[in-house]
Amino acid sequence: MGVKKGKQMKYTENSEQSDRILPQSTELEEAILSAVLIETTAFEVASNILSPDMFYDNVNRIIFEACAELESENKPIDLLAVVEQLRRVGKLEEAGGITHITQILQKVVSSAHLEYHCRIVAQKYIARKAIEYMSDAIGKCFNETIDIEDAISEVSRNIEKLQETAAGRMETKQLRDIMRKSVAEMYERMDKYGKGIQSGINTGIADLNRITGGWQKSNLVIISGRPSMGKTAVALHFAKSAAKKGTPVVIFELEMTDVKLSDRLLLSESDVPPNDYKVGKNSIEEAKEIEIAVGKLYNYKIYIDSNSTVTMEYIKSKCRLLKKQGKCEMVIIDYLQLIEDSGNKNSIREQEVAKMSRKAKLLAKELDIPVLLLAQLSRKVEDRTVKKPMLSDLRESGAIEQDADMVIFIYRDEYYNPNAEKGRGNLIIAKYRDGYTGEIDFAYNESMTKIFDYDKFNLAKNAPAPKNYYEKNNIPF
Repeated sequence: MGVKKGKQMKYTENSEQSDRILPQSTELEEAILSAVLIETTAFEVASNILSPDMFYDNVNRIIFEACAELESENKPIDLLAVVEQLRRVGKLEEAGGITHITQILQKVVSSAHLEYHCRIVAQKYIARKAIEYMSDAIGKCFNETIDIEDAISEVSRNIEKLQETAAGRMETKQLRDIMRKSVAEMYERMDKYGKGIQSGINTGIADLNRITGGWQKSNLVIISGRPSMGKTAVALHFAKSAAKKGTPVVIFELEMTDVKLSDRLLLSESDVPPNDYKVGKNSIEEAKEIEIAVGKLYNYKIYIDSNSTVTMEYIKSKCRLLKKQGKCEMVIIDYLQLIEDSGNKNSIREQEVAKMSRKAKLLAKELDIPVLLLAQLSRKVEDRTVKKPMLSDLRESGAIEQDADMVIFIYRDEYYNPNAEKGRGNLIIAKYRDGYTGEIDFAYNESMTKIFDYDKFNLAKNAPAPKNYYEKNNIPF
């Protein structure tokens, strides 16, 4: 009886009217099936990498499905068991019959290469799906009735699915192999510590550096506060401090223009009064001071995207590109509630924010960089006698709190209390997966264009320095 093979699909490139066979290797698929039918541990290896739909040939797919069904029922996998399983579900003839399955047994190669062969088959599946998604996108681009941004967003979501497929099935490792990396990274941190080098990216605030070791790779840091608390000012201080040490920083500024952001950075490096600068009242000497600030910031690797209507898909694709170019080792997004959702327009806002928060965490993990995500606090703070924020004050807070590795609230008591100390603020670490929670003091000038270490700022004014974070919170450092 002749074997009914899977359909040989072809991709037609319209511009050249040429046919191309989709990426596939039925020979490797059969070699994998042969190993699975002969060796008792082979299916475990193969199923950690492959799923039935990854097989290009329909016959091979059906046979692998039968193996998976046997495995789920804790039954042995061999030639007779697979034949019986196929007969039971009525797919024996569709799988080529007993003769074809017996022939597959002759295709076996060294089992030592089984994992490698499985990875090749998986890669070819991902390549086929990418072609499918891209071809669909091309068709939609020719359709003038379809919104082009929706088409691009769909491509991004589909490619993201493929990346998750690749990561989910190919990155599972045994603990002993992961521990080697843990120990190697431990010795690397010890070496840096011995040389006086912190492990993470400079935050620009000494107490925060001591607690965190700097911004750490793959961490999502939520920086939140009520309006006028200074979120952008503090975030720019973090960006400038990181760039000063040579770290490329990408800022997505959704609230103000790139020139306004540049103005703030220039004012942070000068003593020019912001109001005079805005209205053009500053003197020639002050103008020269701004030019000197330009010189200080000129070589800082800070990249600003001030597109006011961006999605997380846009941010992720832009960061991937900049990362490949060596221009993205830290990301700041200002701010979460201004990011547009590219998905279901009828979804609840809390669900939209949850998706974007999760995508920000995935971005940090995928690119192995810290992502600082600014977020608004709800008005609940204003209704309380004590105005210091809590985790429950985060707007649409549930998912944000869950996804974040660290949550920092910015609080300035003088905003609410006219008798409070001027120029003193708090960074409230409300959540920190890898360390202590508590409060850190920082100082700022009247216009909040400059951020300082509180101790240094007050010592410079000959004022008594407060107890530091560790003494206040009984931390054994």
